[in-house]
Amino acid sequence: MGDESLFGRINEFFSQSRGRSLVVKGKPGAGKTTFALEFLESVRKNSPVAYLSSRSSDASLYETFKWLESVSIKDKDTTADELVNVNTESLSKLERMIEEGKMGTSIEGNLVLNIQDLLPEIKLIYNFVDKNFNGNPIIVVDSIDAIAEKYEINENVLFSLLNTDLVEKSGANIIVIIEAKEKPKLEYFADGVISMDYYLKNDFLVRTATIEKLRGISISSSPIFLYSLYEGRFMPLDRGPVIYPNSKVKMPKTEYSDLLQVPLGSSELTKINPTGEEGVPLGSLIILHREDESTGVNDIVNLMKNNMVRNAISQNRGVMDVTSGSYESSRVLTASMENKYLKNYITAEKSKKINSFIINLEGKSIAEDFPNEVVDFFLSNSSRPNLYFFSTDFLIFTYGNEFFGDLLNLINGLRPTGAILIITDDDYYKRISHYASLTIHFREANGYVLVNSSNRKLYAATTEYDDEGWPTMKLSEIV
Repeated sequence: MGDESLFGRINEFFSQSRGRSLVVKGKPGAGKTTFALEFLESVRKNSPVAYLSSRSSDASLYETFKWLESVSIKDKDTTADELVNVNTESLSKLERMIEEGKMGTSIEGNLVLNIQDLLPEIKLIYNFVDKNFNGNPIIVVDSIDAIAEKYEINENVLFSLLNTDLVEKSGANIIVIIEAKEKPKLEYFADGVISMDYYLKNDFLVRTATIEKLRGISISSSPIFLYSLYEGRFMPLDRGPVIYPNSKVKMPKTEYSDLLQVPLGSSELTKINPTGEEGVPLGSLIILHREDESTGVNDIVNLMKNNMVRNAISQNRGVMDVTSGSYESSRVLTASMENKYLKNYITAEKSKKINSFIINLEGKSIAEDFPNEVVDFFLSNSSRPNLYFFSTDFLIFTYGNEFFGDLLNLINGLRPTGAILIITDDDYYKRISHYASLTIHFREANGYVLVNSSNRKLYAATTEYDDEGWPTMKLSEIV
């Protein structure tokens, strides 16, 4: 299977045996130019690239993309050289019509004589393609609406000129940016169309790039991609399943010394921790709020939990996992970690198993199943501060809906020895939210998991892997 990312799809689209034209549309502020230039930057080492801009000044873009000025086509540049390889049939026809004074409404719009001012600029594009013939060149025209308006030429005619001569007959690739929301005729003749947009979800800005068509490329069932414009750069966000290694991996070598601080084991969590630290104070209650019940949200919540567990047991600290995902976490940890670490990982289940690492639950009440002496016994060989995980779905399944009072009593008894994390869905979130020291919200949008802990910043959660294939959570701010 090929690269399923946004840029992976577009790169495959432009790598086909013949030239391709791509329309990028969207309202102002969607990031169309940044998207096009970010893509050029990703391919410019392997393909010749050029940029034609309608802006009066591109200084800010040159500051962000240091290489851009060297590939920009400007109207003040010298006239193009004689063309040898590139097809010029449509260009020559247009020039003849100008010379003969035949420009008018017969060609889809009022083409007037001052179009001659445009020809040197257009010829420079032809010259670029001619010099890089058979080299898979890529040109960005930004934007075709503005250039057409500047020279009083219909944008459909301008697109047809470039598409016919350069793309269809010369094998070049063109990315055409349009400002209008819809240009049906132009989009129909283009080989590909990408629509960029943004909307508010729970008062946060979410940006989407939708592949409407890419001829020759399978769009699949997930044509919508999320992205961010962080620090003025287009940052496409990856998505994919969380995959854990099936062989033993090295444990992290981290140290902790402050017994009043509970390390969580992820530098990414500093982004959503109000203190900006990797840990929380002893006795903290953290709520992991699943606003949407989906596989993606569950995978990211479990990924966060598994990394916290891994960090804690690598330091010989104790973990008690009383969640619906404990079985899966046990399987992952057993497959990837040495047994000497697993003695610090304690789960709980409603069974009669005889196991020194599993607390057998009767299911009558939390108070009866988790007396202080039981917790102390199972974690007696572990160092503190501990981590205690609970999930409301598991507690409801085990004890019914009347577990809440007993849970609060248990939490109060555990607080002096570590930090408590409660995974909850919407049904119970409102009942316990005011007890939390920190709440982390998880929701889904177009197959991506969005994370926030405040009303100011929203992050997309994706997966990264270390050298041994162990997955960690990466948080990318959406702006």
